[in-house]
Amino acid sequence: MATTASANPIRAITAAGNDDEDPDLISPLSDCILTTILSLLPLPAAGRTQVLSHRWRRLWPSAPLHLLDSHLPVPASSLSAAVSRILASHCGSAVRFHLLIARPSASDFDSWLRSLAAKNLQELVLRPPSDEILPLPPSFLAFRSLRTAELTNCRLPEDGAGGGEVNFPHLGELTLRLASVPSSAALHALLVGCPELASLSLDRVFGCRALRVRSWSLRSLTVSVSLTRRRVQEGGGAELEHLVVEDAPALERLLAHDINWGPSINVVRAPRLQMLGYLGIGIPELQLGSALFRSMCAVRLGAELRCVRTLALEMAEPQLKPVADFLKCFPCLETLYVMSHMVVPQSMRILNHEMDDDRIECLHHHLKKVVLKGYRGESMRCSLPVSLFVMLVFYSAKWLTNQKRQLQVDSRASLGAQFVFEKFSKSYIRFLKPASNISLVDPFDT
Repeated sequence: MATTASANPIRAITAAGNDDEDPDLISPLSDCILTTILSLLPLPAAGRTQVLSHRWRRLWPSAPLHLLDSHLPVPASSLSAAVSRILASHCGSAVRFHLLIARPSASDFDSWLRSLAAKNLQELVLRPPSDEILPLPPSFLAFRSLRTAELTNCRLPEDGAGGGEVNFPHLGELTLRLASVPSSAALHALLVGCPELASLSLDRVFGCRALRVRSWSLRSLTVSVSLTRRRVQEGGGAELEHLVVEDAPALERLLAHDINWGPSINVVRAPRLQMLGYLGIGIPELQLGSALFRSMCAVRLGAELRCVRTLALEMAEPQLKPVADFLKCFPCLETLYVMSHMVVPQSMRILNHEMDDDRIECLHHHLKKVVLKGYRGESMRCSLPVSLFVMLVFYSAKWLTNQKRQLQVDSRASLGAQFVFEKFSKSYIRFLKPASNISLVDPFDT
């Protein structure tokens, strides 16, 4: 009998009770634990628990709310009404709110935001299904507990509109995608009002030509602009043309995504910057401390950024001249990525260069890994004294054998170097946009 009891711990717990009935291990739990469990269930399932008993009828309305309109089992035409009913009947706090399908009226949307702000919402995701931009009402500025916000195809309200103050004291992650801002001053005021902001992604933001970043908390900054000039003109406003990182003592990552036409970047002070890229010909002017590049061509070199460990470059094909110039600016570089451009710009000058590695500190002390993305088998000689080369390519067995011969692996500078060939899918995507997530160890390793 002892063996049977230990094999069935649930019956062992209720051995003193009625063995003919299944034990109820849920009812004895406290309301706090039960509401936490309810918050982890899909919203429709959590709502159905109200039919169980009088006690359960009051539990769901006080459970932490995770409201995702795409999870509601109602037709799209009825979603707005369903969301309004849920917010009106729920009296607890709100953890997440995602708008992906519903098309609320302006008055309903304003009412939702006011209700969610009162419920101390922590995560807000707005991706309206319509191509029409969604204006954010002044009530958006009332969120004081917000920690994460992703705003897609939205127009930010004027700062101070309706007496609202731009103040998001707990916001740690902000993504603006295909968003519109009233002015550069409005975007700057928004960032100033986020004293705890750690991750900022500006993905095709219109209405702001120049931005100066001054933040003591920011650790990751991702910038994207439209793929073509035509898209910029159709956006209804100017995109970012000048980005100045004026004072960012905590900044660790400066990531440029889908950049073909800018912006110009000037890093004045970022003493902890560790990851930088992709840098390419699409950036008209790049200033890193005293170093200055124009369309990948060095105008003035400097080596103040000793903190950078990972660098990603983009060019028509791997070329030693611009690579060597960039390496001189980062004496402690450990990992180098080089992306081959899918289309060679007419303004790109093909530069041949013999690398003078005596002047490049990182080659002798720190650089350990070089990754060539889109390598097409150009004739080259391994002259970099690094321990690992990774080539992301399309290849066959015959092609691979030929490449190993051309790479002259027996006469390479570093006899301990490894060559790794991996499959590469041609794409305009430099790295996944969730790379702005600080938890990713290497956003370029995708």
